[in-house]
Amino acid sequence: MAALLLAAAGATAPAYAAGTAGYCPDANGVTVIVDFRELGGATIIRCAPGNQATGLAALKNAGIQITGTARWGEGFICRIEGKPGPQNEPCIDTPPASAYWSYWHATNGGTWSYSQFGVLNRTPPPGSFEGWSFSKDRTSSSSPPPRVAPRRPAAPAPTRTTAGPPPGGQPGAPPPAASRPADPPPGGAPAPSRPAPPPAAPTGPATTQATTPPTPAGPTSGAAPATTDPGPSPTPTGTDLALPPEPAARNGDGGGVPFATLAGGVLLVALAGGAVWTARRRRAATGTEPPDQV
Repeated sequence: MAALLLAAAGATAPAYAAGTAGYCPDANGVTVIVDFRELGGATIIRCAPGNQATGLAALKNAGIQITGTARWGEGFICRIEGKPGPQNEPCIDTPPASAYWSYWHATNGGTWSYSQFGVLNRTPPPGSFEGWSFSKDRTSSSSPPPRVAPRRPAAPAPTRTTAGPPPGGQPGAPPPAASRPADPPPGGAPAPSRPAPPPAAPTGPATTQATTPPTPAGPTSGAAPATTDPGPSPTPTGTDLALPPEPAARNGDGGGVPFATLAGGVLLVALAGGAVWTARRRRAATGTEPPDQV
């Protein structure tokens, strides 16, 4: 009879391939944590995706193998992932209080609470945690909770990717023209630099630059036209330099003595010659000097 019960108990431990390893990534699922403690072995953390009707459904949908008892079936969990083994626990009736799987639950980021309901009488909320911890040689008030905190890890920050070069290995676009020097002209010679603009004219009397100077008003003969000091001005270059016209009093030979001076000289010579001629005529009349031969 005992062999039949053991065979029936063993038949309630099928292998499940449901669930995913690790924490549920969000509230769409229930995370199941199994801590073997004194039984040895790594702690199991798996996710039962979606809504779970009972604690038993969360265990199975997370892909964890369980074994119930011959008396109570899967309403009382006797083994998880084959532990404790048949040599220590036959799973015929309820396991003793000194060695059994304690049942816990918690909200995300909360603390573990010992379940006051059986595995078939509790509905885990979405996003919550279900915990199982083996309690050996403990009392009902000192049963240990799972040693893994019921806290879902924060989602990793998105990784920023840098765009690679375009197809064909061509480099990316050149930097803006303002941040790169000008390319040299063909032949390798550096491009001549543009000269800086001339400095602004110093502050002083206002000056007017004209290509043709004004005509002197009424210059006198032999006198140069009056000029005024325009103050400091930029040095004239090229076509900026213009020569003033010749004064109106000069004659057409392009230079020399003014015409008024020449006329005065001729008049003085004529007067002197007339005076000499008159004197000689007077002397001839008085007989002091022979007359000119005609």
